[in-house]
Order: sequence, then structure tokens, then C-alpha cells
Amino acid sequence: MVVKQQFLKRKHCFLFCAFSLLFLFRVSAQVTISSVAELASFAALSNQSVVMTPGVYQMEDYLTPAVIAATTPDANNRHAMIEFSGSNNTFDLTGVTIEINSELLNDYGTRIIEFYVTGNFVNIKGLTVTDIGNSAPSSPGMQSVTIAGENNTMEDVTLNVNGSYPYGYGDLLGKGDGNLVNLRKHSGLLVEGLNINIIRCSIYSQAFGHLFFIQGGRNVLFQDCHAEAVTRTTNDMLAETSGPAFDRDFAAVYANYNGDKVITPGYTKSLSEVGYRSYGAGGVDGHTTGAITLINCVAKNTRSGFAFTRYGGDVLMQNCEATGCEAGYQVEEVTIENSRGDAVNGPLLYLNGGASNVELALIPNVATTTLHAIATIGGNNHNVTLTKFDDVVRPQVHSILVGTTRPSGANPFSPLGTTSTSGITLNNCTEMPIEINSLTSSSIINTTGPVTDNGSGNTVITDSCVGVEDLTFDDGTYTYSVLGTSPNECEVTGFVSGQETANAVIPEQADNGSMSFSVVAVGAGAFQDETGITNVTLPSTVVAIGNNAFHSCTGLTTINLDNIITYGDHSFNSCSSLALAPLDFTNTVSTGSYTFINCSSITSVIVPGSLTLGLGSLRGTGLTEFTIPIEWTVIPGQMLRDCKSITTINIPSTITTMGVAAFRGCTGITDMQVNWGTPGDIADATVGNLFSGLTLSDINLLVPTGTANYYEAAAVWTDFNIQEGTLSVNSLEKELGFSVFPNPTSSTVSINNSQVMEAAVTVYDLNGRALLSKSLNNTLSEINLSNLASGVYLFKIQVENSQFVKRIVKQ
Repeated sequence: MVVKQQFLKRKHCFLFCAFSLLFLFRVSAQVTISSVAELASFAALSNQSVVMTPGVYQMEDYLTPAVIAATTPDANNRHAMIEFSGSNNTFDLTGVTIEINSELLNDYGTRIIEFYVTGNFVNIKGLTVTDIGNSAPSSPGMQSVTIAGENNTMEDVTLNVNGSYPYGYGDLLGKGDGNLVNLRKHSGLLVEGLNINIIRCSIYSQAFGHLFFIQGGRNVLFQDCHAEAVTRTTNDMLAETSGPAFDRDFAAVYANYNGDKVITPGYTKSLSEVGYRSYGAGGVDGHTTGAITLINCVAKNTRSGFAFTRYGGDVLMQNCEATGCEAGYQVEEVTIENSRGDAVNGPLLYLNGGASNVELALIPNVATTTLHAIATIGGNNHNVTLTKFDDVVRPQVHSILVGTTRPSGANPFSPLGTTSTSGITLNNCTEMPIEINSLTSSSIINTTGPVTDNGSGNTVITDSCVGVEDLTFDDGTYTYSVLGTSPNECEVTGFVSGQETANAVIPEQADNGSMSFSVVAVGAGAFQDETGITNVTLPSTVVAIGNNAFHSCTGLTTINLDNIITYGDHSFNSCSSLALAPLDFTNTVSTGSYTFINCSSITSVIVPGSLTLGLGSLRGTGLTEFTIPIEWTVIPGQMLRDCKSITTINIPSTITTMGVAAFRGCTGITDMQVNWGTPGDIADATVGNLFSGLTLSDINLLVPTGTANYYEAAAVWTDFNIQEGTLSVNSLEKELGFSVFPNPTSSTVSINNSQVMEAAVTVYDLNGRALLSKSLNNTLSEINLSNLASGVYLFKIQVENSQFVKRIVKQ
């Protein structure tokens, strides 16, 4: 890291010094000017050294209707008041203020840039630009300054930005799509060019738009820059008796915690957008944004202080500060060093994505309006250190949330989200509490504050924010990682090199010196790509399987999973030989995304109604049938995608929402039963790719008696071959000669064994607890449920190596 920092500093020093030398050798003799018209004239020439006489100048003295009519837009249909199209120029504008009457922003009738640098090796320094008045531009998306070209520098420039519509509500009336009003934004400084330096520049914005932002810029340095906007409380907005918000009954584009899209009292909003921001690509040449460095930069009262993602190159922030923002640092895949901020109008940090390194000090300013978190951390493999600024404990307590994501638009009154999170190292020296949600696994938490851990396989060390010396050990065969010491628990993380074996038997206890640890999880990526494994035996203590734990173990045929409570993302991805009969989720609470994707040898599954099935968890398996629990109201996304051996589906009437691509590629389906009895109950089937790859006219849609006309009038459902009726009984049940009746029942269930096969029945509740069992070797057997409460029970009937499950309702 130190080498990288020194390289970046040397790189930018080299560029800046190289620019200066080039200007010295290439420019002509110095020229002194004293009008905006002269500045515009010399801006189009090359090899110039221009000094402007200090003073206050008016843009409208130069920008006559004739001048406006003569301008030519760029490839993105943007006009410039002054275009610096020449190259190898220096413009010393120290002491110069150019005032721009905001009414001029309308005179072009299209997108506009006040000062547009398109040449190369251009250095502009010392200028102050001030917008006078509050007139908004005629078109959205204008900037005070846009820097394109290559090897350009702007230093000691100040922008006082005014003039946008609307102003006074931040982004509550819209910021892009789905706006409640016709937006006419006015941003500060946009970087589109290559090898650009922005040194000691300041933007003070009283307009709706970004302050500094990069869209297509590459190898960009911001140093000693200042971005400042204005904030306003939502209570103040709601006190208005006229204006665009009042006219729309104070509607907002964001929903609040009650689900209402209204301006919600008790919060504070920035009236501008982001202090420093990157977009993925842009500019006339469409460059990919990347390689951005910010040193000693300040953001104050902006929507987000710093909003960056690593697109086409590293993002490094050193010694930066964000105060009074709705979000201090909203980042993905970046490095933040020796920086700081407060949590007043929003969290200090929104972190998502993968592999960021973050060092932030919490300034102890307190919130005067509603705040929901100090920080939210989601994603994978971050290393985060949060400390006290000046060693002062923040007197107001709010939590650090792990496994949590920012709300829609980072709007402070919108609900926070959740995401699968793993591999996090969080060193919390702030003394603020930490809340770890159930989607968080395999993370290390070192903290001086209290912790609530609802995740799995996490190591929590309290009373220390610098970690412990050694959390990993081995027993000669397997490697382990300590998860915690109250109680002593660890996860297995793989083989000791050279000890790989086909039959992996994981022990219940592992000794770390003189201490014993209970093995409770298989860690993330523990046995990934170990194609030589054929059999795995897990102890009953293991209740969690981490992300990618057995990913691509193509030789794995058997593993005992009866006790697993949670699975991570891609846990068994592409384990094509894994032949579980069945895959039993009876004790499972949740699976991650794509947990068993492409496990083509899995042909049956038991899914209790209490299970939360992750996105695409069973995608591409060899399932021949699937029973959707009647307890579900939502069919998960990609639930059975590419499961080509399934021929029939029964969708309970309890389902209200269909998941994206839930049945995509299920080309074997011939019959589908639906059970909604009224038009208003029929689930929307227009969600993306729900039945992609299926010829719906070849599939029988079996609907309740008397409802065919409802489905014929419903989008997508009408494309099926609609019939009134019901599916036949479970095919395996029928094949084996069993029938289970009556259902529902008030007391006794009869099991008809027409082929008199030896079998066993076990009755479970929906929590996976076995309540009773019985051997079946007669033609007719009875199971007495009179001692059980009303509810839903699972009958698992095992016949040699086959089994089927019936759901029985006890009235």
C-alpha cells in the first residue's frame, strides 16, 4: 500500500511538473488582456501565455445574440459560452471575477457549459466565476466548467454556482428518471479528459446539481479542493404554502419507512447533489472513467460527500473530510486513507461491492434531525477501520450496521436494505454499537463497543479494536479459523496443503494449542475447486455452509446436510455429481444465491414453508418435481430456472408475487395448476423472463372450476392452454401405489399401501422437528393426529431409496 501511494504521488507530481515545463517551452510571449471578449479570442488560439487584468467582468458584455448564434455545439449538443479549444496555453486569471447573469443560461435553448476546455496542455488559474440571479437553464445537464482534452490543469479556481429548477428540495422531486417536475440542473465542474489536475479549486453551490464530478475522465487528481452546498430540513419544506412541492401535495420520488412517497418530517436534505462523484463512462469520446486520486479534499453539506466506484482504474482518497452530508462516503471498491467525517444528516459511510480498504475517523458532531446509522457495510472482503476523531467519543449513540445497504438514492428517510455480506474485517474503535444481520458470514469484528451478531460464522472479539494475533490454525489435515471465544467456535477453511483426501471427515472439535474449538461451519471457499473430493462427512455441530464452500467440486457425490441452517452464495455451484436423495431443507432457515446451481444430479428436494430460498438456489438442478409451500406468498427469483426435468407445477393460491425468471428454461413442463379463484387474486405474470424458453400454448394451465374466463383475460396466463381441473396425485406416490387421505383431516390420516411395500412414515412440524414415526407393512395404516394442534404437518414416506413428502392440514 505504501509503495502504491508513493507511486501515485510521484505520478501526479511528474504530470504537474511536466505540464509546467511544456508550457514554459511551448508558449509564446506573455499577453495581457482586459475583457471577456479578448479571453474568448485567445482561448481559441494555441501556444499562448495570457494574463488578465484583475477586476470584475460581466459575461453579458461579451455574450451578445450574435456571438451566441455563431457558436457550434459539440457532439453531445452542448454549447459553450467560452471554449478553450487551443492547446499549450496558460491563463493567469488571478484576481479576475467573471459574473454571469443567470438569464443567459436560457439564451442558447439547449445544454450549455459556461467554460469548456477542449484543447490539450491548458492551464487555467486564479479565476472566480459567479452566477448572478436564480434563473434556471433552459435544458437540463449544464455545467459551469467542463474539462475535456488531455493534460489540462485548473488551479485556484472558485465557482459560485446558482440557477437551477427546482431548488430547495434536493433530489426529493427527482434527480433523473421518474421525476415529479421538469428538472433543469446546474452542476459545477465536470472532468471528461485524460490526465487532468484540479488543484486548490472550490465550488460553493446554491443550485441543484453535482459539484465536482468525473464522467469519462481518466488519471484525474483533485488536491486541496473544497465542495460546499446548503442543507434544509424537511420540516421547513413542509411549512411552505406555495411552490413546486406544495403544488404536488409534498410528494417525493422516494418512499419512507411506511412505504409512502411523500416528503417526511424530521430529516435534513442537501439542496445540491454530490460533492465529488464518478460515473462509469462519458464525454465526447466515451472514455471509461478510472484512476482517480483525491488528496486533502473537503465536502460539506452535499448529498454524498464522496461517491465513487472503481470503474476503469483505482480510486484513492487521502486525508479527505465530509461533514453535514446525507452520506459522507458512498463507495465501492476504493481505498480511503486517513480521512474523516461526521454522521449528522446521514451516515459517515455507505460501503458496498467488493474489496475496499477504508480508514475513517468519526467526528463527534451530533445529529439534530433523524439519523438511522453511523455506517452501513455490505458486500465482500472489505477491510474497514473506524476510529474516534481527536480521540473524542461521539456523545450521541447510533449503530454501525453490517450486512446492510444504503436506502434508495441514499435518501435519509427511505428504508435501509440488506445484502449478503462476507469476508469483512471491521476494526471499530469508535465505541459505537455494531449490529450484524443474518446475511453476514465469515467476517471478523474487532470492537470496543457492544455487538449484536445475528449472522453465521463470524468472529467477534470485544474489548479490542486492533484484532487478535492469530485466528487461524490447523490439525495436520484441515485448516481452521476462529469465529469467537464465547463460546469457543471455529470454521473449517480447507485442507492443509498436501493432505487433500477423497473422503473428507470433518471433526466435531479442533484443538488450537491448549484450547478446543467446536467446528460449527464450513468457511467461504474452503474446498472450492477440490475436484478430488468424493464424500464429505460433517459433524452435527456444523450448521452453516459459507459462500463458494464446495464450488466446482465436480467429483463430490455425497455429503450429509440434515443439520444445516444457512447456506451461502454458490456453496455447491457446479457440483454436478452430487446426488442427494433428497436434498432436505427441513432444518434450513435460508439459502444464499445460486447455492446449488448446476447440481444436475439432485433430483428431489424437501422445502418447508419456513425456508427463505435465495435467488436461483436450485437453478439448473435435475429436480423432477417441486412442491411450492402453501406458506409462501412470494415465488423466489429464478426458483426453478433451467430445471428441465420438472413436468408439473402446482402454484398455491397463497402466492401473490412471481419472481423474475422463476420458471425460465423449464422446458419439460406440460401441466401447471393455479388456484386463484378471483381476478384480483391472480398473480401478475408479466415479470421479466418468468416463462422464457417455454411454449406456453403447449402447456395445460389447470384452473379452478368456473374461472377460465378470468385467466383468458389475464396477461401471459392467457397464452397457456387453459382448462378447468386439477393435477393428478404426486407421480412417485402414484408409481409406488400409495395414497394419503383425507386432507385436510380433523384427527386421523390413512395411508393406503396397495403394493404392500415396506415403508416408514415420519411426521414433522414446519420447524423440522420429528413428532412421530411408524413402519408401514400393511395394506392400510392410520396415523393419529388428534394430540397435535391445528396446522400444517409434513409426512415423509420412505420406501427403500425413494421417498415422497405430503403436506397434511390438521383442522
